[in-house]
Amino acid sequence: MSKRHPLIPAIAPHLIQDYYTPEEVDALFGVVKNHGPWPLISALHFTSTEEFLAVAGGKNVPADAKLTDFTSPSFRGYLGQLGVCYYDEVHDIYFSDKLMKTVKEVHGAQYAMTHGMLFNIAGPSHSYDSGHVDSASYRGLTTANCPVWVSAVMAKSGLFEEYKVKTAQVITYFYESGIDGGFTYWPDGPDRKPQRFVPPFHNSAIVSDNSQMYHRREANGPRELRDCPELEITTKLHWGGDDQWILRNGDTEIGRFDEANRRALFHWTGLVFMDSAEVKEYLEHTNDLTLDKVFNMLMADLTERGVAYTEPDDPATDQAFIDLLTKTYALSPDEYPAEAPVNAKAPSTYV
Repeated sequence: MSKRHPLIPAIAPHLIQDYYTPEEVDALFGVVKNHGPWPLISALHFTSTEEFLAVAGGKNVPADAKLTDFTSPSFRGYLGQLGVCYYDEVHDIYFSDKLMKTVKEVHGAQYAMTHGMLFNIAGPSHSYDSGHVDSASYRGLTTANCPVWVSAVMAKSGLFEEYKVKTAQVITYFYESGIDGGFTYWPDGPDRKPQRFVPPFHNSAIVSDNSQMYHRREANGPRELRDCPELEITTKLHWGGDDQWILRNGDTEIGRFDEANRRALFHWTGLVFMDSAEVKEYLEHTNDLTLDKVFNMLMADLTERGVAYTEPDDPATDQAFIDLLTKTYALSPDEYPAEAPVNAKAPSTYV
């Protein structure tokens, strides 16, 4: 890569141990156990292979790859989005001063606001993620009204930096096993060497700038238990009690894992503003993006690059157009840690 890309975080990630109080940890896991079942991450965010590859695809992916080729038993739920906390049990965590202070320090910002909180839970599983950046927030477009694949293309294109709202994340991990399961990240850009945080993790918060930094979860759990051949895009995760998490397709159990092999994280994102002028611009919508404006800017850039395309009726759902944007703005890490390679269901998927 001859030109440096802007996807470099404001500061390198750092670790804070024992971030939440024991009472907060109980409340967070209580929501996960008591309010399921929970869908796969892939089911929440993608409707096609093209959309997945726009976010987390690597190099030399076969033309016949299916979305299920990149799906692992990793599940997600939202605790809150924007100004709404969905569960009273974690209301005070979602709007906590501690989280606000932590993310303001990343950028040296004066103001912060809660943007969202989610959790991920995975049993023993492979990781097919070649590296990605989290969905950024732009004035007028957030995770609430912008598909994640669109946000990924926007970030890779570098065309929308003037509209981006600064963010930071507190991502708190719980994974007692020492079998893989780390966090790979590229703090100097995806064309430079990766770094890792390695388990075990117990209430270990990584403070990061993930919408500006390539990163990925690593495979975790006993290697002989990572395959899940009956996994479907509609598979749900249930808390079974007695230390057991259960995977079900409808009423049919297809697998289970215990707490010792459970890798979980709670991912809190805050928007930050350097001064009152940035706050005012965000709240008063004086310089916003819309999806129509985004696609018009992307198509203008395709024209300037000399890339042939047919203007789609609905660019947000046209799979051929999504594939064209993915290939035009392709960006993925050049190097992975030897201890944490990218997995593939077929040997030819990544070469």
